[in-house]
Amino acid sequence: MQTLPSFDELKAMAENAPEELEALRLSMSEEIINNASEAMQPRLRAQMSHINQVIATGKNPNHTNILLMSELQQQLKRFALALNAPETLKAHCAEIKPFTRPNPPGDSSASSKP
Repeated sequence: MQTLPSFDELKAMAENAPEELEALRLSMSEEIINNASEAMQPRLRAQMSHINQVIATGKNPNHTNILLMSELQQQLKRFALALNAPETLKAHCAEIKPFTRPNPPGDSSASSKP
């Protein structure tokens, strides 16, 4: 397993070699996912994909950190809810409605279909 460099080394990488820092982030994340149980790997890959999408929307490093902090806070709220009131997680139920296509203007044949 890779060892995370010191804070000073990470800071220097962020300032001088951001591509190298990003490669380190991705390789360490992949290593962690690969070492997880087979059952958890799909969920971790989905979470990693979501994190990558959040990072991609950041306009600068500070904005990216704010976006990631917001995501983390949302996850912590869901975790607290799961611990303190697990019954509320199953309380939401979607109503499924059939999709019907609108009739094109002047098309009277479509109105006769069920």
